[in-house]
Amino acid sequence: MILTGFLSICIFTFAGCKAEQKCTGNPRMYNGKMCASTTWYIDGRKGACGCGPANGDSQFEWNHSGFVAAASQNMFDYNPSKSWCGQMCGKCIKITSTGGFVPGQGGSVAAGQSHVFMVTNLCPNEYPNLSWCSQDRSNGYLNKYGYHAHFDLEDGAGQIRSIGWQHRNPEVTYEEVNCDQAHHQNSRTPSNGMYRQCQCGQRGNCKKKLTGK
Repeated sequence: MILTGFLSICIFTFAGCKAEQKCTGNPRMYNGKMCASTTWYIDGRKGACGCGPANGDSQFEWNHSGFVAAASQNMFDYNPSKSWCGQMCGKCIKITSTGGFVPGQGGSVAAGQSHVFMVTNLCPNEYPNLSWCSQDRSNGYLNKYGYHAHFDLEDGAGQIRSIGWQHRNPEVTYEEVNCDQAHHQNSRTPSNGMYRQCQCGQRGNCKKKLTGK
């Protein structure tokens, strides 16, 4: 995906809904945890972590149908211009809905829904992602809606629709977790072994901490 251009984020507005963001502060936090905004996308390319056959740009099946995400540029790598094999490739994040969402940009889901996603792609700081993935030094590492991080969730096989998050773009908290443990609990979360199939996984890239800068 990232190799050929822009990452298109899918947005849906629920007209007439009264919404509120549960996360507060600068950066936004909820119950002592860092918050992130989310969107969803559908794409058939292997993405910025190379999770597809080396001789093409298609996805491995698990990168198409599993719980995988594109991270905002500040989370993807310390280098703001890096677009391939970022230090967050292959890292797993547990995201938990707060019950909130960005007014005018989605709809609420019940609080406390948790799912674990592996980062296999980049949401670059460029059009059309500037509202969500523009966190950098110039804006204090916050996007338009005040979030330090953004995760764009792959829905290639309807996995986001199946959990009721498609079109809703829920506000979430996030934390790093062990991929293999998460995979054991839910096979839709990729394992470390699956990530080692990726081009970046074979390069032994050093995974970064969840600091976002």
